[in-house]
This record gives sequence, C-alpha cells and structure tokens, in this order.
Amino acid sequence: MAWTEQYLAAVLRSIPEPKRTDVERELRSSIEDAIEERLATGMDAPTAERAVLEALGDPTALAAAYTGQPSYLIGPELFPLYRRLLPRLLAIAVPIAALVMGAIKIVGGGDLQAAIASGIATAINVGIGIAFWVTVTFVFLERAGPARQARSELVAATGRWTLERLPKVSDGRIAVREAAGEIATSLITIGILVFVGGLSTTTASNVEVPLLDHDFRTVWLPILIALVALRGFGHVLAYNAGRWTAFLAFSMVLLHVLFAVPLVVGALAGWIVNPDFAQVIHWPDLGSGAGAPMLAIAVGTTLATAWEIVRIVLRARRAQGLGPLVGASSQSA
Repeated sequence: MAWTEQYLAAVLRSIPEPKRTDVERELRSSIEDAIEERLATGMDAPTAERAVLEALGDPTALAAAYTGQPSYLIGPELFPLYRRLLPRLLAIAVPIAALVMGAIKIVGGGDLQAAIASGIATAINVGIGIAFWVTVTFVFLERAGPARQARSELVAATGRWTLERLPKVSDGRIAVREAAGEIATSLITIGILVFVGGLSTTTASNVEVPLLDHDFRTVWLPILIALVALRGFGHVLAYNAGRWTAFLAFSMVLLHVLFAVPLVVGALAGWIVNPDFAQVIHWPDLGSGAGAPMLAIAVGTTLATAWEIVRIVLRARRAQGLGPLVGASSQSA
C-alpha cells in the first residue's frame, strides 16, 4: 500500500506533533477498513486503494479538518490553492520587477549603485504587495457570501484531486540536487563578494578609488568570504551525513549569524563604503547608516539570515523526527 503510506505522510506533516500518533492510527484504520469493503465487492487491491484515497480528497484539507481549528482566514477548501499560487507568483514577479526597475534606472542615466538600490527596494515592495493582495483576495473568496459561486468555480477549475497530486515521501536523505544548489549558492555568493571588493571608480586626476572602505575590504571581506566557504563545506558534510544533524545545524546557524553581524553592524555604522568613493560619484549618503542603501543591506541581511536559520532548524527537526536513514541499519550490520 505505497499510496496509503504516501497519503498518510502528506496528512500527518500538517498535524501538530502531539496529535500525530492518534490521527495516524485512526486514519490508517479507516482507510484499511474502506479498502477491505471494496475488496469484498470484487474490486482489485490497487483500484480499491486508489478509490478510497481519492474519496478522502486533498490531504491538506483533511489535515485541516482533523486539527479542528475553525479560526482560519483561508479555509481548507482554498488553502491548498493559495499555498501553491503565492510562492509561484512571488518567484516570478519579484525578480522581474527588480530587474526591470534596475534597468530603467540605468537607462535613465543612473549608476550601478542606484540601480541595485532601486531593484532591492522594488523587490521588497512588490513581494509585500503580492503577498498582501493575494491573501486579501483569498480571504474575500472565503468569507464573502457573494463570492461563494466564484470560490466554487475556482476550486472546480483546479480539477478533481487525484493520487498523482500527492507530494513525494522523503526518507530524510538530502538530495544531490539540494546539496548542489546550496553549494552553488555559496560559490555565487563568494563570487559576488570578490566582485564587489574589486569595484572602484576614478577621480578627475585618474586616481583609483575603491568602493569598500580599506579596513572592511582588507579585514572583514576575507572573513566574510571564509564564512561563506565554510557554509558551503557544511552542506558537503550534511550531504555526506545524509541529513542535518543537530551539530551540523548548530554550526550552520552560527556561521550565518557570524556572517550577518559584521554586515548589519557595518552598514548601520557606516564603515562598509569608502567615503571618498561616495564623494567621487556625488552620492555622499551612499555609505551613511541612515541612508537607503545601507538600511537595505541591514534589513535584507537580517531577513535573509532569519529565513536561513528557520530553514535549517526545520530541516534538522524534520530529520530528527524521521528516525534512522533507510539502509542505515543494513550498512551498520
């Protein structure tokens, strides 16, 4: 009953930990009884299993019914669609908006720094706007009486739920694609840091003036690059271990914090950008801790670091709750 195990896993991941054992026992028993009833009518096992599970419907909606939490903004009928739609919209619209605004800034005669700042600000505004209005739309569809017909049509347009929509059950092992993506991200980050460290401009007398402050460029930039490299190495270790252990998760969280603190403090204190560089490009507030670029760096770094820490903690908790890796016992034997 591979489908049954996959269905149970999809339901249980949305159930609070204290309730999972009881819900699993109850739901598994119900499924097995329903399959037995269909088998008694002469239906073959695979067909009976499929019919029972598809009759239960979307596991996300079923999990919401089991939790018994009526205080929701978006109900179980619409929430699966909301959860699929919002990340896709953000992934498409946010980078496009940032690139377009940056390009407009450059075409309009702005410099690279102004284009980057404009792109970052646009990305944040567009992301917040999309999340807000998509949520408001779904809340309206959920709550407003006149929108009930539209809600029914929207749900119907997504098609009848089938077993093919079940998420894949993970054995907890880190996939090659995931590890490669994280390592590639670390390498790209190192490349960006090296690139920014080499940026400079020239004065009217053809004197080269670097973008970064001398102390930051010679002391902190190499440290930041080393920290990113250690993060990449940490992903290699996690892949070799098969999953995120508590030690690896703690080490990675520490590396993210150590990377973020100098950037945030340096941005707010105003010692990242070389003051001479800001004067040469006629943007004296570029390196100011109260200016938009440094505030964007501080806020962006804080949010990105918080997001990464949450991801790491969730991965580690998920790995701890999955038990030993498949095949681990046979290898140790």
